Amino acid sequence: MPRTLAFLSCAVAFIAGSVSSLGAVQGIVNREIKCHGDLLATINFDVPTTYINGATGGITVNGNATKTANFAGEIRWLQMIKTNQPLNTNTPAGTPYFDPGELDPTGNDFPFYWNENLKGRDGNNYPNLWVQNKFSNGGNTLSFFDQPKRTWTGAAIDWTAELSLVCWNKLTDQIGVLWTGSYGFNITAGGVISINGITELAAGGTFLTQAAIDQRFGDIYTISTDCETCNIPAPGVSTLAFVGIVAMGRRRRS
Repeated sequence: MPRTLAFLSCAVAFIAGSVSSLGAVQGIVNREIKCHGDLLATINFDVPTTYINGATGGITVNGNATKTANFAGEIRWLQMIKTNQPLNTNTPAGTPYFDPGELDPTGNDFPFYWNENLKGRDGNNYPNLWVQNKFSNGGNTLSFFDQPKRTWTGAAIDWTAELSLVCWNKLTDQIGVLWTGSYGFNITAGGVISINGITELAAGGTFLTQAAIDQRFGDIYTISTDCETCNIPAPGVSTLAFVGIVAMGRRRRS
């Protein structure tokens, strides 16, 4: 007998033909990201939805961020995943890893969600994953889309992402984290799936640390939650003074 998932979300539950209201999953509308009163970016996300195809289930998340003239550096998304069923990585189950994983043949060796290069690790072109094809609005708006899913085989599954909006200085490889949100899904051992809508966290969340990025990428990137690193014009302090540093130390898709 084929396995089929039941559906449970913060909106409605369909179990054995019954329907019960559990409260709404929320999207994000015109979330303003400011630094010392300067508007750097605006974030929007549709209401996340549940994905089900037979015994495969997950969540669909769709949104974007639009930068202003005050935004310094390159605008990027950075996502880390924690799950008991990791894919395309050697990272142990239950340990956060960068999305896409280091073994994903379609990915690049950068910490960002969209590929920096047209070609993936396997040498093929992936225009649908290339960051340059994800911009609109004259290069000011960067889209985000993810549909993580797993196939249920009778064991419980958990999947959580921490998604961050960041600025990236290509010359210094400084990454400033401006906003972080968490979302994900769970499948019980009984085959009931529930989704977790986007929850805003403190910038940087808990997964993205200096130690995590050093371990994955070496002594290349510096992570900061000091918004001044992403602000033009910067206030009267050096952008190298990381007052809001996420994790100590220098240098250093689903």
